[in-house]
Amino acid sequence: MIAKGNIYDLEAEVIYNDLCCYCGACGAFCKEYICYECEKPTTKEKCYEIHGACYDFCPRTFFPILELDKKIFGAVREDKALGCYKEIVTAKAKDSEIGEKSQDGGIVTALLTFALEKEVIDSAVVSKTSESEAWTPEAIVATSKEEIISGAGSKYTISPTIMGVREAFDGGYKNVALVGVPCQIQAMTNIQNSKNFNVGGDRVNLKIGLMCTESFDRDALIAKLSENNVKLEDVTKFDITKGKFYAYTKDGEVAIPIKEMKSCMRDGCKFCFDFAAEFGDISVGSIGSESGWSTVIVRTEAGKKLMDDAQKAGVIDVKEMSDGAIEPLRKLATRKKTENIGNILGKISEVRLLNLAVSGEDLKTLLI
Repeated sequence: MIAKGNIYDLEAEVIYNDLCCYCGACGAFCKEYICYECEKPTTKEKCYEIHGACYDFCPRTFFPILELDKKIFGAVREDKALGCYKEIVTAKAKDSEIGEKSQDGGIVTALLTFALEKEVIDSAVVSKTSESEAWTPEAIVATSKEEIISGAGSKYTISPTIMGVREAFDGGYKNVALVGVPCQIQAMTNIQNSKNFNVGGDRVNLKIGLMCTESFDRDALIAKLSENNVKLEDVTKFDITKGKFYAYTKDGEVAIPIKEMKSCMRDGCKFCFDFAAEFGDISVGSIGSESGWSTVIVRTEAGKKLMDDAQKAGVIDVKEMSDGAIEPLRKLATRKKTENIGNILGKISEVRLLNLAVSGEDLKTLLI
C-alpha cells in the first residue's frame, strides 16, 4: 500500500487540517520550496511535482503501522499498548555530571556519549534550548559529550528536529543518532522505509524515542504560566509527574494539574496514536521508574546491543522492572490511544483511520 501526493495535498490534508506535528520531515528534504513560519511548514514558491517527498515522508499522511511492525520487527505487536519490544528495564547513568544535568536518570545522554566514544555513531541529532528565545528547542548536530549534554532535559515544546538530520547528512556524517518524540521517530521511519524516495535514511543508525503524551504550543504555555505568576524566561526546569505539570524557578516551583494543561496542547498532538515512541530502537521515559531512574523499552537488536555494551562498560546501571511497575506505563499509553482515536474518527468519515492505514476491524490489533 502506497500513498502518493504533493505539497498541495500535504497542505490540504495535513497543514490546513491542523494535523501537522512540526517534525520537519517535509522541509528537511525540500529546502527549495518549504520553510517554517509560526511552527508550521509553508511554501516559498510554487512546486509542480506530481509526487513529492514532502508528502511521502510526513507521518500524518501515511504511516502503515501494522505493515511497519512486520517489516521492522518481523511480526505484528503482541503488546497493544506499547508496541514491539524485547524487554523493559529501568536504568540510570553512572556519570554524575550527566546525572546532574539530565532528566530522570540521564540514560539518553549516557547512551549517546557511550555510542559516540565507541564510534557506533559519529554524530547525534538532539534538541537544545535556544540561546535567543527561552525554552524554544532547536535541533543541533552534536559531535562531542559537551554538545550532547547541552541537549539534555525535557523541553515540552517542539522543534522541526528532522531538519537536524538533513544538516547531519549535509555535513557528511554517516552514522547518525536521532533523539526525538514519537512523531519525529515516525517521520524518520517513513524516510527510511520510503518506496519512492531514497535520501540515504539508513545513515541514521540509532533512533532513541522519548515517550510523550503531548507537546505544548509555546504561546499557550506562556499564557498558562503567566496565569500562575511565572515567566517562561525564569523557568529552570519542567517536569510532569503524579498528574501535575511542574515549572521550577530559582524561587521555587509551581504545580499545575495536568488536566489544566490540555488547553496548551498543540492541535496536531490530538491525532497522535503513539505514546511510547514505538518505532525507536530504544524508547525512554520515566513512568514506572523510581526518582532518578529512566524507564527503557528496548525494541531492536541495535538497541539491545547498545544497552548491553553500556552496562558491561559500567556506563549505566540497569534493573529489571516488575509487571506492576510496567502497568502504569501501559495504562497511560492506552489512554492516549483511545482518546486520540476518537479525535481521529471525529476528523474523518473514511473507513481507513487517517495515516495509520488500518480498517476498523484492525483496531482490535492496536487497542486493548
